[in-house]
Amino acid sequence: MAKDKDVVSPPGGLPRAVFDPARLAAVAAAGLLDTPPEGTFDDLAQLALSITGAQKAFFTVADARRSFWKSAVGMDPVAGRVNDIRDSPYHILIGTGRELIAQDARNDPRIKDLAAVGALGIGAWAGYPVVSPEGQVLGGFCVVDQDARPFTPGQRQAL
Repeated sequence: MAKDKDVVSPPGGLPRAVFDPARLAAVAAAGLLDTPPEGTFDDLAQLALSITGAQKAFFTVADARRSFWKSAVGMDPVAGRVNDIRDSPYHILIGTGRELIAQDARNDPRIKDLAAVGALGIGAWAGYPVVSPEGQVLGGFCVVDQDARPFTPGQRQAL
């Protein structure tokens, strides 16, 4: 298990894994950054909404500076599909390689101060790392609710 000093780098407080050359090469090789929405990813996001009853779902790919929403169901496309990696919880998924469930995002010490929590009206967030076949975290898959709420064990398992 990684110690905190191994997970977080001094510049910007981002996990070292965000900048890992092997991870960044895997992100580039996936060919998903800066591409238009695709039905397959949107279908997965819609399925996640059906299972959880959440209002928004995202399939996100992240490089060293941004989170790119390959799918953003429940969002107005005019709002854009990119945000700074420092502003969203995806850098935490990259750093830990584990799920992050925040039943009350506005009061969860791990994410409450992230710009995306306020900007997207995140009350609850359930996110899971998306991993390449080689084990590199490319980004994440999450569902979001406006209000704080728990996610049931069945919903978490399905995600």
